[in-house]
Amino acid sequence: MRVNELVLEDFRNYADEQVRLAPGLNLVIGRNAQGKTNLLEAIHCLSGLGSPRADNAALVRHGRGAALVHADVTRVHRSLHIDLEIKPGRGTRALVNKTAVPRTSALTDVIVTVFFGPDELSLVKGSPDGRRRFLDELVVKLRPARDALRRDLERVLRQRNALLKSLRAADPSGVHAELEVWDRSLCRSGAAVAAARLEALRDLSPHASKRYEEVAGGGSLTLSYVSSWLPEELAGSISDGTAEIDASSLEEHLAARIERLRRAEVERGATLVGPQRDDVSVRLSSQGTMLDARAFASQGDQRTSALALKLAEHDLLSESLQDEPILLLDDVFSELDPMRRAWLADAVRDVGQTILTSAEPLALETLRAEKILEVREGRIDVSG
Repeated sequence: MRVNELVLEDFRNYADEQVRLAPGLNLVIGRNAQGKTNLLEAIHCLSGLGSPRADNAALVRHGRGAALVHADVTRVHRSLHIDLEIKPGRGTRALVNKTAVPRTSALTDVIVTVFFGPDELSLVKGSPDGRRRFLDELVVKLRPARDALRRDLERVLRQRNALLKSLRAADPSGVHAELEVWDRSLCRSGAAVAAARLEALRDLSPHASKRYEEVAGGGSLTLSYVSSWLPEELAGSISDGTAEIDASSLEEHLAARIERLRRAEVERGATLVGPQRDDVSVRLSSQGTMLDARAFASQGDQRTSALALKLAEHDLLSESLQDEPILLLDDVFSELDPMRRAWLADAVRDVGQTILTSAEPLALETLRAEKILEVREGRIDVSG
């Protein structure tokens, strides 16, 4: 899949700009704060998952009421046109071939992107929220219809938390009947979300391990699902593919944990257990010992791990969709040593359409891009 032509109107610092992109490697160069990342951000929005770094209000050029993104795209042998209208406070309206889509997440059926930028280091060293979001977005990219699983869980949690707050002052022993219906809903929707995550993590793991070994020049990376309600042995055996995913079994484990925490939940007025609190553990080998990358790895190893995860995501999506997603790499070169720069330059030449930004002059020589775009103050000059 690829973006052939992109038109931006009042998007970030772009007033009215149009550019054609090459099907292979596109290098976007320019000094900092000129609009390089904004270009990647607009392409990421075409995938229906919004901006990877800001809310809608930040995407509209100062003083304007809306931002518009138009694109001619190709997926397999289909040529399609996407129109986005982004309005602060009103969300995003999307058209595909001039026909409205029910929600922007449906655009994942048309375009899939993989974004890696400086902030993606939080995938390894940041809070569990970022890793959950990474896994949930991967689930949707693999099967767009599964976006409904996450939305259903969010709805159940809102309703259940509202009920728990209203019962906070009540006698905990007398609220079982009122919570029972939402307990069942939480077990059902929570197990469905967890099963989808476990499946995605299981399929991602071998790609991540392979990519880490390549980019790090050795060592190994292991991913595992961390949950307070799933037995560690079960989560581990599912993650490594030695056990099947049984949604009914997941429901039973979640129900048992809810029962044990019932009094505490009523006292706190909040749901204390479920996939909304789960995490992904990233461990790296060091002299034969597996260590938690978040706590013990150097920043260089953490960055290498995060890059390996994103490239593994691209590998898995390419394999599953039988088409290569668009790879968006923001200012990656400045954070890599010469060996890893050379490895990345080789890696991105054969992964379909890639748009890579850099403020590094050496990137021009190292990457040998098919097209070079130079950005100055929201204007794009093209060469190559």
